[in-house]
Amino acid sequence: MIDRALSSLFKVVAEEAASNPAFGKKLEDALAKFGQQLTEKRMAERSIENFHPLVEYKKDAAGFEARLAKFDAKELRALVDRHHLDPAATLKGKGTKKILAAHILEAAKKRAERDAKLFEY
Repeated sequence: MIDRALSSLFKVVAEEAASNPAFGKKLEDALAKFGQQLTEKRMAERSIENFHPLVEYKKDAAGFEARLAKFDAKELRALVDRHHLDPAATLKGKGTKKILAAHILEAAKKRAERDAKLFEY
């Protein structure tokens, strides 16, 4: 059912793009922009692949902020997304490097304190 619906939808879009050059150009531009954003996101994810904020914070809390400063805003956003550091979605459109780094630092501190309390006997 969904296959036929999607097939007919893409057929309509393809026909409209062929008959309307302005629509075709807008569609092409949107797809190119999406492709570029996806590429940038994948590159950021690769650069943070072995960096776990909680582990890095526990290793060296004093140098953690300096290690965060090495990442750019896209990489910091990828860290937040990968490690679920913004469950309440408070960072919606705030993508500056300073805000993201402060948020990651605060989340790492809170998680380290919580983990320390869990293992107090």
